[in-house]
Amino acid sequence: MIFLSLILILTSCSFSSDHSSTLDAAVELADHNLSKSSVDDADDLDEIHFTELWIWEYLNEDREWKEMWAYRAPHIDYWLLERQSSFGESSEMCEWVMAKPNGEYFLSYQEPEMNTPNTIDLQTVEFYDDDELSDFWKATGKTKKFGDSVHGQDVFVGEQYEVSFKGQPDPSLFYLSITDINMNGLYYFNSLDGDIQLPISFPLGIPNNILVLSEQTDFEYYNMKVSYRFKEISPTSYYVYLPKE
Repeated sequence: MIFLSLILILTSCSFSSDHSSTLDAAVELADHNLSKSSVDDADDLDEIHFTELWIWEYLNEDREWKEMWAYRAPHIDYWLLERQSSFGESSEMCEWVMAKPNGEYFLSYQEPEMNTPNTIDLQTVEFYDDDELSDFWKATGKTKKFGDSVHGQDVFVGEQYEVSFKGQPDPSLFYLSITDINMNGLYYFNSLDGDIQLPISFPLGIPNNILVLSEQTDFEYYNMKVSYRFKEISPTSYYVYLPKE
């Protein structure tokens, strides 16, 4: 499972009607302060405020460094991924995905017809929470700092681990850190039905409070290199409105 999760895929966004229920609602998303008065039927909507922007850098297929952004609401452990900065412009209809720590994902997409409200799809993914890393994660004793404290945000100290996958002459190298944050919503994103994918595929089957700071993997047989690293957390203000339950 972990081997497959490491393959980088960036494709268009589509949704499976067999595994999602549809809720029609007026939904607005902005990367600045957005008042409820700008949203139709605001009294029927819940406002969710994302105040942290997490940034990873990754090596794309052209061996160029790009950024992947993920927004976080720290008081409720919600994650928000959006088209332009998270999962790629090829997902033309899908605008954003919000992940809850219970495995629920809300996917907002725009219908092809003009002047129609966004539609929210709900998908549920089963999280597998292990209590500790399995035996094939081998600590090397090396450590490295990740992040930038210029914004007053956390700097993480990662511990290096080696993981040997079948058919690879050299082990994969990861830096991991233990946090009090539930990372599952981000890590299981690429398990959603449909073609929507993050450009970074994090390893699965690890405790939900393990922060994956970086990976270096060479798939020699496929002449492919997987490389990503955590850059920083920045303060932000991002709002999403969802129908009240």
